[in-house]
Amino acid sequence: MNQEAQDSNQEKMVAGIDVGKAHLDVHIAPTGEARQFPNDAGGRRDLRAMLHKAGVELVVVEATGRYHRALHQSLHACGLPVAVVSPLRARRFAQAAGQMAKTDPLDASLLAWLGQVMGPEVTEPLGEEQLQLADLCRARAKLAADKAAYLNASREYEASEAVAVTAHMIEQFEQQIARLEDAIRTLIANNPEFARRARILQSIKGFGAVTAAVLCAEIPELGTVDRHAAAALAGLAPYPDDSGKRKGQRYIKGGRMLPRNTLYMAATSAIKFNPDMKSFYDRLIGEGKAHKVALTAVMRKLVILANVLVRDDRNWTATAPEPSVG
Repeated sequence: MNQEAQDSNQEKMVAGIDVGKAHLDVHIAPTGEARQFPNDAGGRRDLRAMLHKAGVELVVVEATGRYHRALHQSLHACGLPVAVVSPLRARRFAQAAGQMAKTDPLDASLLAWLGQVMGPEVTEPLGEEQLQLADLCRARAKLAADKAAYLNASREYEASEAVAVTAHMIEQFEQQIARLEDAIRTLIANNPEFARRARILQSIKGFGAVTAAVLCAEIPELGTVDRHAAAALAGLAPYPDDSGKRKGQRYIKGGRMLPRNTLYMAATSAIKFNPDMKSFYDRLIGEGKAHKVALTAVMRKLVILANVLVRDDRNWTATAPEPSVG
């Protein structure tokens, strides 16, 4: 952000809101007005009245799973722009400001200050079906991780009772995973936009129904952003680590964990069954790249490809389409 934009932003009336399960702590900059409201329908109504009366132009909240959702939707519905920032970004800002103490009122004031200094982009709230799909995909991922943990543990047991109980738990996980997958399929089938995206994504060799569902749920921006933003959203954008004459190895950082983990599995499949990705991976290995580095590059290539296909509303094909004329 240039100095002129930063100065303009600091003149804005910005509210920082620390969202808790029970309470909403609010701090308005630059006036310093601060209050606490219950995190319920009545509290959110009173909070909206306060923000409108104060002439707030931007509200900054920290992403807190489901607790900030109702607030975000409530503020957006009454015309208040909301920027949702990651907990890591908020904490790093606090550290840069030299603020080591952490209380709810302090966090609210720091979020307001962050809004003034950084001018974070306004975040559109997700629709109800988008939230439902994200919940289903996250629940499935948690059950799949628990099942994997039990499978790994089962290999260490010899006592028949331990083996039997573990096998029963694994069976229960499989049943519940199947139940969630049925719900995911139904939700996608009944939503035309989800169905369109899932069809396009599953046309990519290496992408199955789970990968398509996770990308639909967790990266709804696909098709609307450039290639760099698409990679960054999945935590696959390479960042330099250079200083002076030293050229360090580039690294990936941040992004959304579930899509990145899902793309890892998709890339593992793609380097076996997708000719383009296998050729790309083999070339990187031939150049001396480590397996992990090459696989990460395939993951990045896959999410960029997905972004282009969703944007162009077309399925993946083994040969690139002819460029349009005129």
